[in-house]
Amino acid sequence: MDIYLLKLVGNWISVLFVSLLSLFGVNNYQEVTTNIENTSYTDPVSVVNKIIPYETEYVYNPKKASTAKREILVPGVDGLSYTYENGETKILKDATTQVIEVGTGRAGIYQGRLTTYGGDCYGCSKTATVACRTKDGKRWSLFKDGIYYSDDEYGKVRIIAADLGGFPCGTMIEIDNGKIDPFMAVVMDTGGTMRQQYAQGYIWMDLAFKYQGDSKGTNTGSKNTKFTVQRWGW
Repeated sequence: MDIYLLKLVGNWISVLFVSLLSLFGVNNYQEVTTNIENTSYTDPVSVVNKIIPYETEYVYNPKKASTAKREILVPGVDGLSYTYENGETKILKDATTQVIEVGTGRAGIYQGRLTTYGGDCYGCSKTATVACRTKDGKRWSLFKDGIYYSDDEYGKVRIIAADLGGFPCGTMIEIDNGKIDPFMAVVMDTGGTMRQQYAQGYIWMDLAFKYQGDSKGTNTGSKNTKFTVQRWGW
């Protein structure tokens, strides 16, 4: 804990506190100004400035997989106080409690195959409407609405097809095929091959494109893809 000793002379002197206030305690300074009273015009008074470490609170979410990344909902910020020689302590800045969300749902790390499909695929609907409805119950078309979905929690993500018995609609998955940077995708569709493979103990997922030919040269296909579930269903 950092402590700064300040000598004050005169009445109502404005003191500038420069304190180390950061999540990691390094290279992030915040300046706070306050008025501290010294009733004597001639005698100095000592004031001790002290950092108040923030506390951490955990929020547990059963819909998030235990393998999901922990998310900081509220960043923690240290507070600041000062104490007079007579022991009187005043809070200059309250500490902000850090809030971290932790997934308690079943773990979900799988190794399997990633392929691609387009909205004009054989067996797809003429409007390229996916099997799942959105979180708010709307139908989604790859032609009309696109291959990205704006998730309330994870932002803009890709759409994938999977076995809906194993991966319910709305399941959020981090995909790493070892060829391109890992990315997030949400399960919103399914297919016969994926259902058959899952029934036999294999994982097979399909990354959605608007048209079949759009996936050429994207380097998205792989038989050794890592699927890490972040959230189970909507």
